[in-house]
Amino acid sequence: MAIIKGSELFIFGGIRIGDDNLQGTVYNDQMYGYSGNDTLNGGGGNDSLDGGEGNDQLFGGSGEDTLFGWYGNDLLNGGDQNDRLYGEGGNDNLYGGAGNDYLDGGDGYNYMYGGVGDDTYIVSYYNNDIVIENANEGIDTVRANVDYTLGANVENLQLIGLTVRGNGNQLNNLIIGNEANNFLFGDNGDDTLRGASGNDNLDGWNGNDRLFGDAGNDVLLGYFGTDSLNGGDGDDAVYGEADNDILSGELGNDYLDGGDGNDNLYGDLYGQSGNDQLFGGLGNDYLEGQGGNDTLTGGSGLDSFKFYYRSDAGIDTIQDFNVLEDTIYFSSPFGSGLPWGTLSSDRFVTGSQAMDYDDRFIYNSSTGILSFDYDGAGDMAQFQFAQLSSGLALSAANIFITPAG
Repeated sequence: MAIIKGSELFIFGGIRIGDDNLQGTVYNDQMYGYSGNDTLNGGGGNDSLDGGEGNDQLFGGSGEDTLFGWYGNDLLNGGDQNDRLYGEGGNDNLYGGAGNDYLDGGDGYNYMYGGVGDDTYIVSYYNNDIVIENANEGIDTVRANVDYTLGANVENLQLIGLTVRGNGNQLNNLIIGNEANNFLFGDNGDDTLRGASGNDNLDGWNGNDRLFGDAGNDVLLGYFGTDSLNGGDGDDAVYGEADNDILSGELGNDYLDGGDGNDNLYGDLYGQSGNDQLFGGLGNDYLEGQGGNDTLTGGSGLDSFKFYYRSDAGIDTIQDFNVLEDTIYFSSPFGSGLPWGTLSSDRFVTGSQAMDYDDRFIYNSSTGILSFDYDGAGDMAQFQFAQLSSGLALSAANIFITPAG
């Protein structure tokens, strides 16, 4: 039976309990197989095919089609263009064909083949839903409602529901967590991992990875490769491990450990103070506490510590400043009269206060306090911006002036 309404054609199985063979048209067809083992061919147009009960075969044909297998062991083939396939109940086989397709096997043991295009798979049962992709057929995504490891030739993974674990593969993966406390593992490839909300553990492993903790108290590990790690909100622990990494704590009281390599460590963004711990480890590291009262440890190597002319930026403690190896970089305030480059010797004094109008940096060797005075012996008060060890042979040569910013 067929009913035509405008550009839409409604086609129903003639006998609801029989095995129907329904052929669509160039219109946007809506086809219903009902009971029985039915075959539905959408033909042209943007069709909606509903197999109903029985072991059905649904073919979308050309157009952007939507196929529902429902009950039984069904075969769904979207054909060309961007199709949506829902296996629902039963053990189903879903074929997306060409186009950016959406495949959801539903219940049962399902095989899903996206084909050419950027396809999205919904996986609800890890051992039941099998995703099959060939190389170079698009950027594909699995949205998993269970702990999941990406199979071959699938690039991206998004955890949905209350899923906890997500693992990558050999490709360059994008792995996104959910509101649960996730464990995300990049494996090989240059991966991007996002924890979303929750207290997450992110492990980039091999490759040049980018890790974002986002909200929550997160643990980020870069391991091998030149990695970029951003803790986001919360009290985070960020470890660069091997190679040359960039670590950012942002909001919260964070712990940053660069590990091996020449690393850059940033405690907070402007206006986002937190009392952070930054540890450079091996290599020539760059440490920038920014807001809050931070603890900075350069470790071995030629380390750089960055400060800004901000009396409200907090006081950072440098645990291991070495006058023979390390440098303090200070952002010059406008109108201070400080040229960029290594500080002139007449702008530095050892003592408790400025002795003349030229003195800008005052190091108290008895207490280890390092202060800045905008106008030397003028009316403006000096303020402490760093705490160093006492008794250092600190000099102007250890301070480098940079542009304001």
